[in-house]
Amino acid sequence: MSSLPSTQSNLVYCISQGRKVEVSGTFSISSEPMRVPCPELAGLMVRKRGTTPIYIIDHNGYRRLVPFPSTFISLFKDSTLDQDLLDADMVAEMAEGPPLDEGAILIRGISSESIYLIDQGKKRSIASQEVMGKYGFNEDCVIVVPQILINSIPTGDVWE
Repeated sequence: MSSLPSTQSNLVYCISQGRKVEVSGTFSISSEPMRVPCPELAGLMVRKRGTTPIYIIDHNGYRRLVPFPSTFISLFKDSTLDQDLLDADMVAEMAEGPPLDEGAILIRGISSESIYLIDQGKKRSIASQEVMGKYGFNEDCVIVVPQILINSIPTGDVWE
């Protein structure tokens, strides 16, 4: 009995928005279940029942670990923990992205209304007040800094 190679070049068909889409390239073969991002859940806080780790679903649909309690307290409203937390057994099945940085913060320039999440060494613009609310970000935690500091930080994806 022969074993399958760890990678294989093939044509693969995926279903995307109800349509069959051709994808070609080199793919890994794994016995691990494929975890798919869920952008429709963006903004939800989730954790597996009976466990402490809390995740936020980012704008791309990946669950991202929120270091607790320091980063959680620096970013989110206290009420978020009680009201918007999805306590589910399916958390492990959600696609996982990188954790939020320990000590991630919200900042804005002294002469600007734009708010940024500082994470993974980049400033990530929060698209609007609606987005602030969607993710439960706490505007009271925004740190006001000189604009020159914001301008010096590399730009990352916009949080939508």
